[in-house]
Amino acid sequence: MPKTAVQKGQEKQPVLRVEDLHTWFEVRRMGFFKVGDVRALDGVTFDLHAGETISIVGESGCGKSTLAKTILGIHSPTKGKIYFEGRDLSTLDKQGWKEYRSNIGYIQQDPYGALPTFMNVKRILEEPMKINGITDKAERARRIRQVLEEVKLAPIEDFLPKFPHMLSGGQQQRLVIARAMILEPKLLIADEPVSMLDASVRIEILQLLQGLQRKHNLAIIYITHDLSTVRYFSERIFAMYGAKIIEKSSTQALLKEALHPYTQALFEATSDPDVENLKTFKDVPTGEPPSLMNPPAGCRFHPRCRQMIKGLCDQQIPPEFLVRDEHSAACWLYKDYPEHAAG
Repeated sequence: MPKTAVQKGQEKQPVLRVEDLHTWFEVRRMGFFKVGDVRALDGVTFDLHAGETISIVGESGCGKSTLAKTILGIHSPTKGKIYFEGRDLSTLDKQGWKEYRSNIGYIQQDPYGALPTFMNVKRILEEPMKINGITDKAERARRIRQVLEEVKLAPIEDFLPKFPHMLSGGQQQRLVIARAMILEPKLLIADEPVSMLDASVRIEILQLLQGLQRKHNLAIIYITHDLSTVRYFSERIFAMYGAKIIEKSSTQALLKEALHPYTQALFEATSDPDVENLKTFKDVPTGEPPSLMNPPAGCRFHPRCRQMIKGLCDQQIPPEFLVRDEHSAACWLYKDYPEHAAG
C-alpha cells in the first residue's frame, strides 16, 4: 500500500497517543469483598494522526468499546497514558477535561437511544454549545445551520422543530453525527455507527463521515465487528482479542493477507452474499472468548488456535513482531521477526 500523507508524516506529533493502556474493573462480592478484576483493556498502544482513520475490529467483549470510553474519559485507566496533542490527560484539571472533551466527538451505536426524546433537533444541537460557553445566539444558529447542511438534513427549517421519534433511523444517526460535530472537534470516535441501520443506509453514513473527515481533517476511530465496511473507510486496521491488540496493519495489507490466526478466523467468519462461496467456507475456531477476569496464561487465543505452539503460546505472552512494513502481529508464529515498539 502506498504511504499516505499521514503515514509519511509520522515524525509529526499525533493527535492521539495511547501508551500501555489498562482499564480494569473491580469485582466485589456482596459489594464489600474484592474477588478479582475484569481486565477489560490490558495493554493497548497506538498513535492516531490528523486526517487518519483507524478501524478497531473484533468480536463482542474484546475491549473495543472500553477503549473508546477510556479515551473519552468515561472510564479511568488503571495504568498507562493517553496523550492528546502531546498533553497527558492525567494532568488535566476540571477545565482541562472540559476543553479536551469539546475536541472529541462521540457517535454511538444506537441513534435513538443516544438522543433525548424530550428535545427537538434545535435544542439537541444547542445544548453542547451552551454547556461549553457559546453564548452568542447568532454563532449558535450559524453552527446549527452549517452542521445540518453538512449531514444533509434539509430543508433545515423543517428539521429544527422535529423530535427524534419523528425521524427515520438514518436521519437520527445523521443528527447524532451533527451533534458530535457541533463543537468542531479534532477527533471522532464512532462506536459501531452503522450496525443498527439498514444496509442501504450504511454506505451513505460512511460516505458522510468520509466527507466530514476530508473537509475538517478529522482523525477518526471507527469501532466495528463488521469487516465488510472497514476496507472502504480506514487507512489502518487494528484487530483486538481478549482486551489486547493482536494485529496492526495498513488496510490493503491486512485484506491481502492477515497474519494472526484470530484475524484470519475473523475473515473466514465474514458473511458473503454469494451463495457459491458457502461451499468453500472453512472451519472457524471453536470455543469461547477468554474470561477477562481469569484470562489464560500466554497468548489469550491459544485455547482456540490450531497453530498453537505447546510450551510457548500457552505459557508466554507474545510481544508485537514486525513481520513486514507497517504490518505487525502479537503471535509466536513470527518469533523469528524483530520485536516492534507498538505504534
